[in-house]
Amino acid sequence: MMKTILITGGTGAIGSMTAYLAVRAGFSVAFGYHQNETAAKNLCADLAALGGHVFAFQGDLTQEQDRAALLEKSMAHLGAVDVLVNNFGVAHYAEYTQETTASLSRVLEENLLAHMALTRLFLPAMLRRHQGAIVNVSSVWGQTGGSCEVAYSAAKAGLIGFTKALAKEVAPSGVTVNCVAPGCVESRMLEGLDRTALLEAIPTGKLCTGLDVARCILFLCEQEQVTGQVLAPNGGMYL
Repeated sequence: MMKTILITGGTGAIGSMTAYLAVRAGFSVAFGYHQNETAAKNLCADLAALGGHVFAFQGDLTQEQDRAALLEKSMAHLGAVDVLVNNFGVAHYAEYTQETTASLSRVLEENLLAHMALTRLFLPAMLRRHQGAIVNVSSVWGQTGGSCEVAYSAAKAGLIGFTKALAKEVAPSGVTVNCVAPGCVESRMLEGLDRTALLEAIPTGKLCTGLDVARCILFLCEQEQVTGQVLAPNGGMYL
């Protein structure tokens, strides 16, 4: 039975709602955040008020030393990490001809490579226990591609490929690896975008919420026979 969960990007719309649902489902929760200390403290207080055992970690998970510190402190506070939710990411908008080698490298690190590196740290313990679940948060742009979001789309598509390949590799050891690819989610990532145009592209006429995505994440982390799959809460934006 899964009992502990680590959520990166914990103070965002998706991460925070995943933490709430996890506590209500009986999980002990650790979450990572980059800079928003006020939001992290408020989230810890809210989760504790629900009776949750909660640990927050501040760090830049694109940095190897911070990933190692997260592993050490999560194990110390939780004992073991049954579920890893790779959720943090950074939106990036630019015409492709304006990209540089540095900007491309940064987007890939923030939205793909850091997730792969973090998974590599937490996976060995799951394999030893023959139990674990990894849920990667991609994007609809990882499935369809987004204009002026070429690097971001490529990174998110890479996360889907990573999910499927790793799922095949670790399935015999009892570890599942799945992916959630949300459509447009009510969050800071939508700031500055044309909401009317976004809604016109969604058959349900509604943006996804952090709760919509969190429900998908919790579903996937509790399924023993579902692995290598992409669950897409997108309101019919991509079928």
